[in-house]
Amino acid sequence: MSAPCAMRGRVVVSRAGHDAGRWYAVLDESGGWLLLVDGHARGLAKPKKKRLKHVRPLPLTVAVAGTGASGGPVVDGDIRRALKAAKKAYANPDPHDKEECAFVQK
Repeated sequence: MSAPCAMRGRVVVSRAGHDAGRWYAVLDESGGWLLLVDGHARGLAKPKKKRLKHVRPLPLTVAVAGTGASGGPVVDGDIRRALKAAKKAYANPDPHDKEECAFVQK
């Protein structure tokens, strides 16, 4: 059994490349590389591979494994909603907003 990924679920922003400024969630980490998903172009079936030095981690996490909002496994739609809530929470932190608290763990 492998050790748990310390970055799994962490919200990151791309700093380099054609996707600079795009928000992703970390699906997995291995040897300086991250597998990133956004639920749109990069879903769970085909994550983006990017170097750790080319992203900026944010102090937010979202669920990328386990049970999703529908009660089944996490799907791309769950990740899209969680990243949207994370962007909103990061831009305007309000601890009393229940929608953000449901998706984003600070």
